[in-house]
Amino acid sequence: MNLKKITFLLFLVPFVVFAGEPAITFKLYGYVGNEFFYNSRQNIEMVDGSIMLFPKPVIMNALGKDANAVAQAELLSVNTRLGIDFTGTTPVLGAKPSAKIEADFAGFGTSFYVLRIRQAYTKLNWANTELLLGQSWHPLFGNVAPNTPSANGGAPFQPFNRSPQLRAKQNLSKSLSVTLAALYEMQYASMGVMGTSNVYMKNSLLPEFFLGLENKTTHWTLGAGGDVKTLKFNTGKLTSVSALAYGQYSNKLLTVKAKAVYGQNLSNQLMIGGYGVSAVNTITTDTTYTNFNTGTAWLNIVYGSKFQVSLLGGVTRNLGTADDLLLNTVSGKYTAFGYGFTAKSQTLVNSVYRFAPSVVYNLSNIRLSLEYDFTQAEYGSMNSKGMVDNPYKVHNNRILASVSYIF
Repeated sequence: MNLKKITFLLFLVPFVVFAGEPAITFKLYGYVGNEFFYNSRQNIEMVDGSIMLFPKPVIMNALGKDANAVAQAELLSVNTRLGIDFTGTTPVLGAKPSAKIEADFAGFGTSFYVLRIRQAYTKLNWANTELLLGQSWHPLFGNVAPNTPSANGGAPFQPFNRSPQLRAKQNLSKSLSVTLAALYEMQYASMGVMGTSNVYMKNSLLPEFFLGLENKTTHWTLGAGGDVKTLKFNTGKLTSVSALAYGQYSNKLLTVKAKAVYGQNLSNQLMIGGYGVSAVNTITTDTTYTNFNTGTAWLNIVYGSKFQVSLLGGVTRNLGTADDLLLNTVSGKYTAFGYGFTAKSQTLVNSVYRFAPSVVYNLSNIRLSLEYDFTQAEYGSMNSKGMVDNPYKVHNNRILASVSYIF
């Protein structure tokens, strides 16, 4: 028995002692990942730049220079990942039980290199029914996502979110299934007056709901779904609705994937957009909020096995607000929250484009990756329609090189 198995057997001793039978089997997986990246410009980013979303707008300093036109480079190991899959050997209510614990070292806030939960759930599988309880990928992320060396997973074009949830999947036929989920925000939360926080959904009492259909055959995966969530603030509520459609074709060495999303207030998915104030009752101070509408689509083509080449193209666009935004007559500004909006300068991101080719070489347990990412963002001054005036463009050239030891 090798050292790895001995270590985790010792880790499992307390569970075996207190839980007794039934016995379980487990499988350890993960990777040690190190990545170097260079950016030609400052960016809206997460995890110390490991997750790059889009370039920041022009901010002129006292010397009349763009403060964000500064290159950066870094070497990181925070995406190193460790997970354990557990499988029960005794049926529970006639179902096969299993569980997962998965963590990385991306931390939280600005505290990097701290262990954090990625996934932690229990699952029961019957012949045609699956029930999952715990934290896992959001259904909007789904079973079709870009294959890219970058840790951003295609964001801000691809929804990117892991949340606590109760999710049920029912097979309607050999290929067709329906999924229903109720979720609450945690690590990936909505924006608001108190910053990024899950308190807005907690105060609404209602979870986020998702309903989707998926048809999966040998070579094809096709699906569609809808999502609705409600946030509660001190002075009002806001309900947001989103929909998506996706497809994937896979045959031997070639995989082609695509997804389109039309959504409202998707900041909890690391996507552009959010919401703003459209009216205020001067007597009761009750506030009416309006959603920013966002349209996004991406295409990912991957070819190869041991040596892979990949291309990711994405576009996301702000489609404005459902109702006109309210101009504060005192400050002369609009109030809004979300990715791509700067309250002080009233600057709003209007669109983002990405072109990202990459190559990956798989050598036994070692994976070598190289990616070039060109991301361009269009900004402007936000108007009452939630659109922009006087648009201009900025772009970032990113080079990413990574080495991973996979186990």
